[in-house]
Amino acid sequence: MKNQFKLTKPCANCPFRNDESAIHLEPGRREEIIEGLLSGQDMTFHCHKTVYREDGRNFDEEGNYHPKDICQCPGAAAVARKYGRDTVMVQVATRMGVIPENHYDSALDLTIDKDQLNVDPQKAKI
Repeated sequence: MKNQFKLTKPCANCPFRNDESAIHLEPGRREEIIEGLLSGQDMTFHCHKTVYREDGRNFDEEGNYHPKDICQCPGAAAVARKYGRDTVMVQVATRMGVIPENHYDSALDLTIDKDQLNVDPQKAKI
């Protein structure tokens, strides 16, 4: 479980970064991710670079996805925290002592702010 929290800052092109290096997602996709995390509907969001590792370790011989080595997305975790709520997996890991409460604090200044998203308060349950 601890390896899931190895990353503490968003990757160079994390879609939640607040600079020009962030990859662009389909319109509304960032909001959808954050709404799912805030509502608890989605327990976590994984870093795209660890899901689709270049060495293919998260896929079997037939190309089926079988995650073995994935990490929480620090960018998504930091944005959720900006809304005053940690993701479910971050809450669990913090309560179990796997990570400290300030684990993603270094990601806060690197990620987009709430006013840069159009999150639906009803969907996000905020």
